Parts: sequence; C-alpha cells; structure tokens
Amino acid sequence: MLVTGDLAAKRVYSYRDEQGIRHFTDKPPDTDQPVHSRLAKADPKKWIEALEDGTAEDKRYLLVNQMAGPVEVEMYFNVASNVLSAPALPARAVVPGLSSQPILKVIPEDPTRSWSFNFQFRWMLGDPNAKPDPNARYRLPFRLGEQHPLMQGFGGPFSHSHEQSYFAIDIAMDEGTPVLASRSGTVMLVEDDFFGAGTDIGQWGDRANHVRILHADGTMAVYAHLELETIEVEVGDKVRAGQQIARSGNTGFSTGPHLHFVVQRNTGMRLTSVPFKFDEHPELDPLIEGTMLGKMPESTTDSETALGAGGE
Repeated sequence: MLVTGDLAAKRVYSYRDEQGIRHFTDKPPDTDQPVHSRLAKADPKKWIEALEDGTAEDKRYLLVNQMAGPVEVEMYFNVASNVLSAPALPARAVVPGLSSQPILKVIPEDPTRSWSFNFQFRWMLGDPNAKPDPNARYRLPFRLGEQHPLMQGFGGPFSHSHEQSYFAIDIAMDEGTPVLASRSGTVMLVEDDFFGAGTDIGQWGDRANHVRILHADGTMAVYAHLELETIEVEVGDKVRAGQQIARSGNTGFSTGPHLHFVVQRNTGMRLTSVPFKFDEHPELDPLIEGTMLGKMPESTTDSETALGAGGE
C-alpha cells in the first residue's frame, strides 16, 4: 500500500546538443548550449510504503519510513476470514526514521481451508510517547534586526481553528526573506516542489513547500509556504537554532506572502499544536495579531558615529 497525494512540481531542463538532438533532464545540464527550463508536474514523494513479503501461506509486511523521524502506524483488517495475525489487529506501532521494520505477519488459522483478508494502514507523524519540554526555547525565525508583522496568531479564525494549527502563527514576509530555524533539531521532512497559491483549500491545502524539524523532545516545528527551490537543508540534516533553512514564499493555501510557523506533537494518531514563546517576546502569550515581531538595531550615539568616522 502506497501513500499518495497531489502531484508536485519539478523543473525540467531541455537543450540541443551539437548534433541537434534535443535532451530533457530534471537537473541543470552541464553544457555550453542554450538551456531552457519550465515547471512541470512530477510524482509525489513516497515517504511511507508497506512492502509485501513472505509466501502464499505466510504473508509478511514491512514498513519503509523515508522520513528522518518516527511515525505511528495504525493497522486493521477490512476483511478477515480464517486468519491469524501477529500482532492481532487492530494494532499500532512506532517505526523509527530512515528505517525499514516488519509490522505484520498473517497466516491461515486452518491451513486446510481457504483464507482471505484485506489489510490497510494509516500513519501519523511523530512518536506518541514523546513529552514536550516545558523549558524549550525558541528564537524568531528570521534575522536579527528585522521586523515583521503578525498576520494571524493563536486561534486565528481564518485557518488556526483546528487542533493541529491552533497554536500556529502567520508572519508577513516578502517572498525571498531568509527563514531561520527557531530551535535546533533534525530535518525530518522536506517538501520543496510546489508552486502557486490560492484560497481554495481543496486545491491548495496540501501544496505548501515546507520544512519539518524534529526536536530532541519529540516535538516538530513546521516552516511553511516557502518559496519554490529555496530550501537549503535535506532530510536527515542536523540544524542549529538561527541557521538559515530556506526563503519565505507564497505557496499552497495562502492569501499572500508569509511564513506559517507551528510546533506539533503526536497525541495518538493525531497532530496537536503546542504553545510556545519566542525568547525575544516572552510576554506574548497568546500572540496577538498586528504585533510587530523583532526589534530594529539600536541607533548609535553621535559620539560613537564620530569615533567611527575618525578611523581611530
């Protein structure tokens, strides 16, 4: 069983070689000939996949997790006739990041009779056993000396009314603004192939470029609506707080250029947002729309300016 979703975008390059033959590639070609590029649909990434193994009388299933963080898997039978399974279904399991793990074995209860089953599963990001660190610290996800207004805060009525986004914020940012990691962690997931934006959630709801970073306590920060082809980190990378990870954009379900930032945890096959505070604004709880985040650099005094101009 494969996890499927909307098609993403890829840049396709084309050029003619010295013999006049046209070539197409998804990577910038090493050629002196004129190169043309365009955005095209591409297959979605398959982060989670269940592979069937074993024999006709002993069915086994292996789960492949290509994210650099754990996922919780829930398994169940839609149909089960004359079968035994290990574990007995329904059941849940946690599969570590970047790993393959046996998750199910199915055999006939009575080998002399016919048997049949229909196995399905669903998965959720994160480990439900993780406990958020109440003392975790977060820095603003942009450069010191910048200021950006808060478009939507905790519980914002436009799109922050669900449990997975209730404690999210939207920060207005021009496209191309550097986005920094708010907290150190491991890059768990990267989606960087989407382009375009709109307010039809059915069309754009899952088409925002984003980076998901797994923290030491099992929580996960999401940086979303990033600009196409500007993400600078890869799955499995270790990042530090303050490190540039991408540039802001306007992709997916969006009314304009901004950064969507949220911290989430798995609460048992459910993503739940977690409240947080920025070190620079500890008094903001909850964050209020219209707040200007960040502080401009303090101006130098006349004496400091004069000393600098003197060159001594």
